[in-house]
Amino acid sequence: MSDYLIQSLNQARPKGWFELVVEGRPPFFIDAETILRHSLKVGETLNDATMRKIREEGDIAWLKYRAMQILARRMISERDLRRKLSDERRPKDIREAVISQLKGYGFLDDMQFATSFVRTQMAHGPKSRPYLKKKLFEKGIYDPVATEAISRQLQDFDEKAAVKAIAEKKYKTVKHLPPQKAKLRVVNFLKSRGFPWGAIRDAISDIFEDRGPEYE
Repeated sequence: MSDYLIQSLNQARPKGWFELVVEGRPPFFIDAETILRHSLKVGETLNDATMRKIREEGDIAWLKYRAMQILARRMISERDLRRKLSDERRPKDIREAVISQLKGYGFLDDMQFATSFVRTQMAHGPKSRPYLKKKLFEKGIYDPVATEAISRQLQDFDEKAAVKAIAEKKYKTVKHLPPQKAKLRVVNFLKSRGFPWGAIRDAISDIFEDRGPEYE
C-alpha cells in the first residue's frame, strides 16, 4: 500500500469546492463536507483505501451538485439527465448511483415530467395522441409512461371538436388560395399534428360543405 502526502487544498469554483493535490496523483475536486468528514489537512498522508473513498465521495457530491443545478432550471427526463451527467466524465457506476438517489428523493420522476410536458403542449393548442407520443419519445419518455401520461391529460379531450377548431383557424390563413389548394393545406396541416383521418375528414366536411361545389 502507498501513502499519499496532501500537498495543497485550495478553494476553487464554484463556492464550497476545493482542489485537492496529493503527491503522485492528479489533482481532483472535493466538497467542503468531504473535507470535514475526513478531517483533511495539508501535510497529512492518505492511504490507498482512503484516497479511493475520498475520490468517490467527491465524485458523488459533484454529480449531485450538477444534477440539482440542471433540475432547478427545469424538469427533465431521466434519459436526458443521464446524458448531461455523462458529460462530467465521472465513473458510470457513480453516475447511476446518483440518478437512483435522485429518483428516491423524488427529484427525478419521468411520469411527473411527462404529465407536465403534455399539459404544457395542450395549453398551446390541441394535439393528437400520436403527436404527443412522438414528442415525448424525443424527450426520452417511452411506454408505458408516455401512454399513461397522455391518458391522464386527455381524459376529457374532445378530439372531434378540437380538430374542427384547428381546421377553422388554419383555413383563415389559407382562404385566399384556390379552393382545392386551401383545402389541401388544411388537410396536410392536420395530418402533421397526427390526427386520424376520420377526424380530419369530418372537420373538413363541416368547414367546406357550405362553401360551394368548388370545395368538394
